[in-house]
Amino acid sequence: MRVVAFIIIIALSTSGCIGLAARAVAGPRKPDYADMLARADANKDGTITRAEFTDARARLFTRMDRNGDGYLTKDDAPRFSLRGGDGKNRIAQAIVLLDKDGDGKVSRAEFVDGPSLLFDRADTNRDGVIDPSELASFRAAIAAHRTP
Repeated sequence: MRVVAFIIIIALSTSGCIGLAARAVAGPRKPDYADMLARADANKDGTITRAEFTDARARLFTRMDRNGDGYLTKDDAPRFSLRGGDGKNRIAQAIVLLDKDGDGKVSRAEFVDGPSLLFDRADTNRDGVIDPSELASFRAAIAAHRTP
């Protein structure tokens, strides 16, 4: 009985390790920008307002500011990332794009209130709301771009 329990414990513990190793070997996945937009739909009504998108950016900043100092710097990058690839590179890109005052770090205001290129690209009629048809068109455009 103990042998069976031991084998089950070993199988369960190694299956998680195998899954992590498989994801690491597969390489980084590109972010799904349409899903990022869809997750910003806080009230789940099928549309994403600019306010919902801005609130989602504020929540993202809080998650990314790993040391809680109110700024994004290279120190906030994870040491490694199985999901998104090189976290340090993503932080460095954010600093280049959003650091308005040139201090080498991105404040919460710079991040949250910075350019909304993703939202602007999906909001094709420029009414400040991404409706389901705009999101579907955006998703199709991304898929077409990724197809080799």
